[in-house]
Amino acid sequence: MGHYLRLYRTISMTFGVWFRPIGAFLLLQLRQAISATTLGLDHVFYPRHRTQSIDRPIFIIGNPRSGTTFLHRLLLGAGGMAAFELWEMLFPAITARKLLGRIVPRLDRLSPARYHASDVHDTSLRGIETDDVAWFFRTLEGPFAWAYFLAWQDNWGSELSRREFGIDGVSPREEERFFKYYESCWRRNLTLKRADRVLAKTSMLTFRLDAVLRRYPDCRLVYVIRDPVEMIPSGMSLLASVLENAYDVWNRTGEEDQRRWVENLYRASCDMLGSFHEAYSAELIPERNLCVVRYEDLIGDLEPTIDRILKFVEIEPTSAFREEVRAQAERQRAYKSRHEHSPQQFGLAPDRIRQDLGFVYEAYGLSH
Repeated sequence: MGHYLRLYRTISMTFGVWFRPIGAFLLLQLRQAISATTLGLDHVFYPRHRTQSIDRPIFIIGNPRSGTTFLHRLLLGAGGMAAFELWEMLFPAITARKLLGRIVPRLDRLSPARYHASDVHDTSLRGIETDDVAWFFRTLEGPFAWAYFLAWQDNWGSELSRREFGIDGVSPREEERFFKYYESCWRRNLTLKRADRVLAKTSMLTFRLDAVLRRYPDCRLVYVIRDPVEMIPSGMSLLASVLENAYDVWNRTGEEDQRRWVENLYRASCDMLGSFHEAYSAELIPERNLCVVRYEDLIGDLEPTIDRILKFVEIEPTSAFREEVRAQAERQRAYKSRHEHSPQQFGLAPDRIRQDLGFVYEAYGLSH
């Protein structure tokens, strides 16, 4: 309740919207009741999920809009791995998915995904999505809660922002709570889909690398990096378009709140890049656990890049998947994006980004 009240105060104060958040909260409470009940029923009807092993989980990490979603959805086709559709994170229990599998995915008009511009980030209840959503649905906490709502009135670096992103100082109890919930969902997903490996895409783990490596010493981390001058405004544009469709934010907010929000998102993006770079440059991530992938290679040199990733994660793809990758590479050679996200639209100077994040270009050999 405390998390909802904080979100409600921020939304009401910032956007002047009083009743819609109440309706959303009531739907989330209904979801929570159904989810809690069916998670309990799983122990009766599908007890084998409790002994499901999590072997060499594959985590695709990196800043939002760096190409992680593209890689996540493409790599899933290699076979043997399980990832979540959006609706499955609403109802992760096997029992719930058996009962609601033909109903919930048809309710896209009630889904938060309806606010996404499909030509920027195509999603739906049946779309494969970031695992970060599961934590937001469960707790109303995390990067989603902060970036979409709390960042309008908070300041990056505050105790609240650090807690929402899991940046240092997370208690062992909170860490256990976080991973225990995800593991319960992953085990169910592997059991239901009869898969061998977890394939998760999550920005949240970028700030939790120490905890990830302690808990899963055999994990495979695939870190995707993109030119920050493209990536940062692209991420802001996605968030802004969702908020505009949902709340008409640019007409409901003042310049001071807008500047604060943009600056908060910018600093959060910089620190996420910096946090990973610190661990990477200090060689705190064992070589056997890490594969760094440049976005420009995913776009311009897809087939050898996917081959390198598959070798790293120890997946032998089917011939059908290789054909799929070949066809995707052909499409990319002929594709030209209709969207060019400029930092200036958010009051950010490209030179500032290149100066603040010069280490990114140097470390990963990115084109300026």
